[in-house]
Amino acid sequence: MKRSLLFLLLTFFSFSFSQTIKLQFEAGNFDELVKNKFNMERLSGEELYYIGYAFFRKQDDHKAIEFYDKALIKGFNNPNIYFQKGLSEVYINKYSDAIKSFNTAISLEPKAEFYIEKGRVYKLQKMRAEEIATYLVGLGNAEKVKFYIELIKVAGNFYYAETEEFARAVEVYKNGISNFPHEYSFYEKVIKSLNAQNKFAEADLYFKKMRDLYNEKLLSEDMMTFKSIAVDEFNWKGQWLNSFKSFEAPKHSLESLYVVYLIDKSGDKIERKFNVEKTDKFAESDPQYVICEELKNSHNTYPIGFKDGNFNLQELREAIIEILSKNQKPTASVSFTH
Repeated sequence: MKRSLLFLLLTFFSFSFSQTIKLQFEAGNFDELVKNKFNMERLSGEELYYIGYAFFRKQDDHKAIEFYDKALIKGFNNPNIYFQKGLSEVYINKYSDAIKSFNTAISLEPKAEFYIEKGRVYKLQKMRAEEIATYLVGLGNAEKVKFYIELIKVAGNFYYAETEEFARAVEVYKNGISNFPHEYSFYEKVIKSLNAQNKFAEADLYFKKMRDLYNEKLLSEDMMTFKSIAVDEFNWKGQWLNSFKSFEAPKHSLESLYVVYLIDKSGDKIERKFNVEKTDKFAESDPQYVICEELKNSHNTYPIGFKDGNFNLQELREAIIEILSKNQKPTASVSFTH
């Protein structure tokens, strides 16, 4: 009778202990979790994984890996443990080991986030061919859930920003639209990728779709607030210019159809800001839009105009470059005083 009672007490204590560890993990109580490191013999593989993850969150990656390995020895053969182990190996610069861990995680369950992190290891090593190959395999194999959206963004950005293969970027983002038609950021990325190839007419079809979504109030809060999206970026003497187009056609004088920002060489600040503004026409030959520049205490107007809003981005780029090259000086300037 006493032996039976003792067995029941030990079973209850073990169950309570396990429950405590799981609750600490779910509550994110990592300081308390790592205190269980001295009870390794009594811990299950899953509990050892919880403690390893706690060490990871406390930025002790060596200890995290130690407990992940102990969890694996006890049979906790879960794809997430290999993924987490890979992350810790990245943080201590064990890139080859991290690739092996991510590969094992992928073999157990090809999650999009596993491919993303594996690709980033190759990025850290500047192994570009291996990086994009990882993303493309992921796009073909991963389940099309939340992190698949991030995988599309990473792969698309690789082609757009890293290799400037804009046609391939379009393919990736169109795939994103096909699988996630309500992920409207993909439309903006398609527009920029098409305009980078000077495919202005096709890009405009996607812009019109975005404008319809704006009118239906379906876009993100930022897009609805600023009433515009980025449609183009180009480089001038090592500096980037970003162009934004308004969803709302200007109705009154001084309202802008486009805003173009010149980013400083550090890439952190706006150096100059140009507006393509609606202006009053006094004669049929007068332009409907002119380029103006916002300065700290003044508003300059340049002698460059457009007959209507149907000009393309190449014309706008050339006009801005004319101004930046100091081939055009303002013909009017309005100063502001306080």
